[in-house]
Amino acid sequence: MSTVVTRFAPRFVSLHRTSLPTWAIGFLAVLTRTWRLNYHSIWFDEAVTLQWAKSDPLFIWQKTFPLIEDKHPPLYYLGLHYWQGAMGWIGLEQSDAALRLFGALLGVVTVLAVMRLASQLSGRAVGLLAGLLVALSPILTWYSQELRMFQPATTGLTVGALCLWQAWSAPTWRRQLAWWLGFVLATTAALYSYLFSAFLLPAAGLTLLLLPWQAPQPNRWRRFWTGAVALGLTGLLFLPLAYNAWAVNSSEGDPGTAFANLAGNLWRLLRIFTIWRAPWAEQIAVAALACFAVAVLLGLFMPAGRNPISPSPPVRTWLLLWIGIPLLIGNVLQSRSASVFAEDRYFLFLVPFVLWALARGIVVLGRQWRWVGWGGAMTALACFAVALGPLWTPALYRENWRAAVAYVMNYHRQSPALPDSIVAHVDYTHLPLEWYLRQNYSFDELPLFHPYGGTLQESDIEGVIAPPLEGIRKTGAATLWLTQSHLDGVDDARLVEGWLRARFPLVTELYPTGIKLSGFALQSQVVDLPPLGDDAFLPATELAPGVELAACEVLTPIVAAHETIMHPPSGWVHVRLWWQATGPINDDYIASAEVVGPEGAWGVRLYRDNEALRRWPTSSWQPGTITRDEIDINLNPVTPARTYPVRIGLTDSAGQTTGVFAECGTVVVVSDQ
Repeated sequence: MSTVVTRFAPRFVSLHRTSLPTWAIGFLAVLTRTWRLNYHSIWFDEAVTLQWAKSDPLFIWQKTFPLIEDKHPPLYYLGLHYWQGAMGWIGLEQSDAALRLFGALLGVVTVLAVMRLASQLSGRAVGLLAGLLVALSPILTWYSQELRMFQPATTGLTVGALCLWQAWSAPTWRRQLAWWLGFVLATTAALYSYLFSAFLLPAAGLTLLLLPWQAPQPNRWRRFWTGAVALGLTGLLFLPLAYNAWAVNSSEGDPGTAFANLAGNLWRLLRIFTIWRAPWAEQIAVAALACFAVAVLLGLFMPAGRNPISPSPPVRTWLLLWIGIPLLIGNVLQSRSASVFAEDRYFLFLVPFVLWALARGIVVLGRQWRWVGWGGAMTALACFAVALGPLWTPALYRENWRAAVAYVMNYHRQSPALPDSIVAHVDYTHLPLEWYLRQNYSFDELPLFHPYGGTLQESDIEGVIAPPLEGIRKTGAATLWLTQSHLDGVDDARLVEGWLRARFPLVTELYPTGIKLSGFALQSQVVDLPPLGDDAFLPATELAPGVELAACEVLTPIVAAHETIMHPPSGWVHVRLWWQATGPINDDYIASAEVVGPEGAWGVRLYRDNEALRRWPTSSWQPGTITRDEIDINLNPVTPARTYPVRIGLTDSAGQTTGVFAECGTVVVVSDQ
């Protein structure tokens, strides 16, 4: 390996001195942050962001600046408000991808800013490697593609750090003032987007305090006092918001212990900042993290060597302050709030600086042993690239409201015999559901109900739950879709679902990520068979004495054998059956259903306690009664891709089949979703 490095290293050195690598890294940052921007559906936190952003700017400021109705400052909401307005000029104000482009572009700015800052303080090799690592960072890419304030705040702080150094080293007074103004604007924007941004203000102040001795410049004291004024102005601009934050946090939150689980938190942060959610074997992940930890420590503490990469800038002090001070503050603040390190995103703004330290450690090692440097760089980049891929897989779906709405819409379109479906919500997560429903129907066509707000108790059933749900029933709708998510502390006893289960048969239950979607039949028994779709089958076959299968519909004519979204790992064939009592029925029958091939059954039905034929036992039917019955057939995930008939039968109360079957159409099974 050392021979290969010796042969090709001079070419790389020559190449990296041109502007081409900078352009390439910028292009890579654009690619990673715009790749599949539409893959994940809008989830609850993003929907709340959109709810704020669509409001009047003055209203946004008045309601979010006090930090009472929302725990995040107003600036990101204001920025998204105007961005969405701009997207409206080209008809994309409802496009997930177009709205997320706002954060994606800010993520690209982060890459460019850290690359330039690291190049100036640590040398071009470190800058390019840091830029590559930040461009490939899984967590920075993820939050660049989310409608939240964490990546924009990271961009503001990274640009602020760059402006600080540029202002200190600028050759002319005019340029110094311009860069200090940039520092004030970028840092204030970060502070008014995300409160934890304030953890870097002391780091910036200490950096400025040390610069006159560690990186002396002509007129260094004039530069220092100009910087002090800029920092003071930034602090004054932040002071009203800081006061609100302190007042709110002092009355809320559970106190913890300062420096609790220090080693565990640092190790967890290292994983978050590097490979994050990579689904690797634990031994491989630990080995990678151990190597990263060593490189970061070398980047923080190891001198550059005899021929320093950059002789004057205080790079080690800079990195120690900009990484260490926020972690120190966070650990101290655990005494006021035990949740300081609870979420992966809380210290996202440290990622560019940690990856800069990682890049510096690798390059400094490479100055001692060239093959170690090149090998370490390639290994780190490979780890980041591999860890990046799973971000756009079903395993990392956010709350998949898009999938839930798509299923309801498809069911609605496949059901011409039934009046429009109704959607109800148990909790406050109606916002993302509303976002996707409005892209399909107006609410005159598909009414949307939000039964209540607050925390439900048993005593609330008749006063809070029953009235709106009875109102839904009176609309004449045949099906109610109940979506449930974030129920802890809202409906811990699942009272709404229990109320519906006690009154209506279950149609189906689905589980897109973070959501439970349940269908309930508001209309189950009718006098006449309603008009059906063109694909409906009319067997008119008596499968048991007095029980005739009048009609059946396959509502999912194309199904994947292996399913990863609604109910992994296998696909479900959803079938609606219309049973008719042709005479007295002396037993209680339950429908059987199979997807059959020459080899035998590739799918059998799922049995549920609250299905129609259990709620309305066949022995209670009056002659002529028609009953709607809906069931799911669970496929074997390795079912070969082809067309299969769906076979329906009946099982008596003793568990014995009647021996008579009817075909209910066909289903096309495809190999994957």
